[in-house]
Amino acid sequence: MAGDNGILAGITVVDCSELLPGPNATRLLSALGARVIKVERPDHGDRMRNRPFMFEAENRGKQSIAVDLKNPAGLDIVKKLVGIADVFVEGYRPGVLDRLGLGFEALRQINPEIVYLSVSGYGQSGPYRDLPGHDFQYLAFAGAIPAPKPEFAADYVPTSLPVADMGSALYGVLGVVLALFQKKDDPRGFTARHLDVAMADCALALMEPRIAEGMVEQNPADALRRPAYGVFETKDGGFVTIGAIEDQFFVSLVTALGLEQFVGAEYATFPLRKRHYDEIQPALREKVKQYDRDELVRLLIDKDVPVAPVNDLAEPTRDAHFVARGMVYDVGESVRVSEWPAALDGFASRDRLTPSPALGQDTYRILSDLGLDDSAVAELIRSGAVRSGER
Repeated sequence: MAGDNGILAGITVVDCSELLPGPNATRLLSALGARVIKVERPDHGDRMRNRPFMFEAENRGKQSIAVDLKNPAGLDIVKKLVGIADVFVEGYRPGVLDRLGLGFEALRQINPEIVYLSVSGYGQSGPYRDLPGHDFQYLAFAGAIPAPKPEFAADYVPTSLPVADMGSALYGVLGVVLALFQKKDDPRGFTARHLDVAMADCALALMEPRIAEGMVEQNPADALRRPAYGVFETKDGGFVTIGAIEDQFFVSLVTALGLEQFVGAEYATFPLRKRHYDEIQPALREKVKQYDRDELVRLLIDKDVPVAPVNDLAEPTRDAHFVARGMVYDVGESVRVSEWPAALDGFASRDRLTPSPALGQDTYRILSDLGLDDSAVAELIRSGAVRSGER
């Protein structure tokens, strides 16, 4: 069972979150050895269950108990779980759990040492706190989405990486681990902590270097005008990314592609090349379109130029480098991407990430751990306060 060992062995997490950021954070905690008890709605569970592949990816290594939070007996079960937990995770809009009696102030009365992680779009305070949103909106507010060309604005999706979602999960995990470290370091002085993690905040924090760059430009958009940097289309309809910002890489690039007209004193430094952006970029685009994608990647790698193909969502799982790093591995007939980067292999273990639970799969076991006998559990099921299910 997940949580039997690991750096967070002995830590119990009550997870009342759904969809992506909260479940991703608790999956990472599970890989570190924590026992994660996923609290789900008894009717349909986590809304991500209607996207089974994503649900499976984000909820491995957890136990599931199905509880009706609007039923007083069900609510009492969650409060009992909080009493034996170290961490409580929720991903509702601010105020929702306060109205249910599961807000931070209520739970700290039950467990004065609880680490309470809230992951929301805009945080528990501020004028945007009640706004709905998705990763796309948080990135837009944080200045992370460059303006598109008007002719394809409606179809514009700048990245398939949910940066705000995953960034908030990582910041949330870091906050939990720091709080647990503080508790271990000063157990007598530790009191309950509320970690208010906003996805928009996390996106803005990750944008810090770009914003610092943009602030010194007369027009902030000019910070993104980088000669020999960007996405370029190839002859076969593929795309590559090139990032020849440094002087030596720029010389290697234009020499490899036969664009020696850009080797000289007036192109010698990046600030000088920025003045010639409208000259360099079109010439580079035209030259790149003379090569097939993989042919160009091989050529530029051989010339030590920063280059990468624009892979689709399946290609990384077949990439020899990621396979060699242990970032991709087989599970039966399916392929998984590692939860943690290779550097953290010594702390995390994919062996603890058992298959995601069926809705209410562990209800009986969890209620038994709370000291309820079979008749009490049967009554809770009969009343609709909880639901028990099997995979």
